Amino acid sequence: MMETRSHGSDVARKGRHRSSQGSVTMAVVVVTMVVAVAVLVGSMVLAYVLALHRVRAASDMAALTAATQAVQGAGESGACDEARRIASDNGAELTSCEVQQAGAEVAAGVETQIKLTWRMPGLPDTVSSISYAGNP
Repeated sequence: MMETRSHGSDVARKGRHRSSQGSVTMAVVVVTMVVAVAVLVGSMVLAYVLALHRVRAASDMAALTAATQAVQGAGESGACDEARRIASDNGAELTSCEVQQAGAEVAAGVETQIKLTWRMPGLPDTVSSISYAGNP
């Protein structure tokens, strides 16, 4: 017995197989691109949140330093100079400093900021924080 094969159906099957491979490839490319963009955006938001935590910590330490220096008799300029150094050591810039002293009570308020090296649309290019220390 002789077997006969229909070559037309084999060709049609191979053609369908190739076209479905192409659509799977495109789906994989699209999914990969969506994942890559999501990772990039997530990384940028995470970096923004970390910068915000850093500036808050620097602001808190600068305010505590200013209050401590004022209690030790450094005066407003000396206290603010030391607060500026502490903020700088923590990667922030001291943008304002005020020390008020009435007898034994001291209150210090500082504002610090960190300029971000990148900018995400819709978010500011700096993060800042205000902190207070001492007796109000």
